[in-house]
Amino acid sequence: MSLTGTGRKAAVLCTAVVLFGMLAVPAHASLLPPASAPALVVPAAPEIPSPGDIATAKSSESATAARVTDIERILADAASAQELTFARTLEANNAYSDALVELRIRTDAAAVATARAEAADKEQAKSRKEIGHLAGDLYRNGGLNPALSSFVTGKGDVLEQAATLQALTAGRSRAFETAETTASAAESLTAAAADARRAAEDAAKTAESLKGAAEQANAAQLKAVSEAKAQRTVLVGQLASLRRTTAALESARIDGLDRQRQQARLAAITAAAGAAAEQSATVQSATVSGAADASAGQTPSRTAVPAPAAQAPVAARPAAPANPAPDPAPARPEPAPSPARPAPVDPAPAVPAPAPKPVQPAPAPSPGGTNQTAVSVALGKVGKPYFYQFGGTGAYGFDCSGLVQNAFAAAGKYLPRTAAEQFAQAPVHVPLSQAQPGDLLVWGSAPGFYHVAIYLGGGRVVQALNPSDGITVTDLSMMAGMQLHPVAARY
Repeated sequence: MSLTGTGRKAAVLCTAVVLFGMLAVPAHASLLPPASAPALVVPAAPEIPSPGDIATAKSSESATAARVTDIERILADAASAQELTFARTLEANNAYSDALVELRIRTDAAAVATARAEAADKEQAKSRKEIGHLAGDLYRNGGLNPALSSFVTGKGDVLEQAATLQALTAGRSRAFETAETTASAAESLTAAAADARRAAEDAAKTAESLKGAAEQANAAQLKAVSEAKAQRTVLVGQLASLRRTTAALESARIDGLDRQRQQARLAAITAAAGAAAEQSATVQSATVSGAADASAGQTPSRTAVPAPAAQAPVAARPAAPANPAPDPAPARPEPAPSPARPAPVDPAPAVPAPAPKPVQPAPAPSPGGTNQTAVSVALGKVGKPYFYQFGGTGAYGFDCSGLVQNAFAAAGKYLPRTAAEQFAQAPVHVPLSQAQPGDLLVWGSAPGFYHVAIYLGGGRVVQALNPSDGITVTDLSMMAGMQLHPVAARY
């Protein structure tokens, strides 16, 4: 049904009003849930024996020995508590670093979305202007475009007029459709840009909150270390008094006991990782050989030669008499293995072949020059500050994963940004017992590892540790009690 006169004017004006008002209500997206900082555990102050307790303990050898044992336990518990506090501090630092990475992603996404929305607004403004002109023409001319007025006089060729009229009408329809499309696109992109900006603002608030948590954790850890040192001085002095030695000797003895505990812990983690790898290799080997036996058992008649090759030649001998000797002429070559005695020499090398198979994946890509380059680059930054602000990727300093990413980039290997991603995306994972220089070691539990370091070999790592220690080389045993993961990542 076609509209004429007043009806056409009303329809045109309604369409124009709808198109002009399409951007009135922006869409809203749900905000990301804020990340929470890891809870910091501050070790409780140990109950230090009083001078009276020490004096009483000197009354007998057994009392002295019991008090010495008690003080050594207090010192060991304090050391374990310090490790836990230190681990939570690393976790808080990493949470802030990850939040900064997320903030950068969100900020970049908001900038792209805003640019697209602005471009869509320009297109929509252009379409609205065209619709405005068209609506004005239709209103002033009773619903008829002035360009069409010559066609109502009846002059000229009728077919030509009809074709031209149809073309102009189609062009007007396309103008309305284009205006509607651009308005819809502008609305959608504007809403997306608003959502992206809100997400970036939310990420900024989360990062600011986690920054405060990281700073508090670092300050609390430094305070705990200072208090522990003061307590240790008192306890070591009491040990020296009880054991009739010097504070220096007792301090060295306690350090030695701490190292023994740390090395025993590292040895236990390494041994457990090695045992797990061996068990996995055994299961793999059994699966492979079982599959080989099954396939060999399914086709003994067609391939009689491979069967003895996989099995011992003794097993092949009973199979020959099982078949009637005179009938199968081709099968006769099998029983005549008197010269075939040397034949087992050929299969012999084939027997070890299945065994190396499970072992192959572990050391597959041994770290060559490129990984050594990454190690050298990281070692060249030892002494520089740990810095998680502004991304921690080298402008002012490095955080743990920023150092790893920078070192491997210098070796031509481009790793992800966070510790968890660097471990997860490594092409090869090996047990800690098979770690080689250039492998990555992580702390925490999968998939949320909170710290990463580069293994140097000899039980040492290079790492961006924390704001107070900066980039340093550390004995791995000192960090074995901080949720050291028993698997290494290899690029």
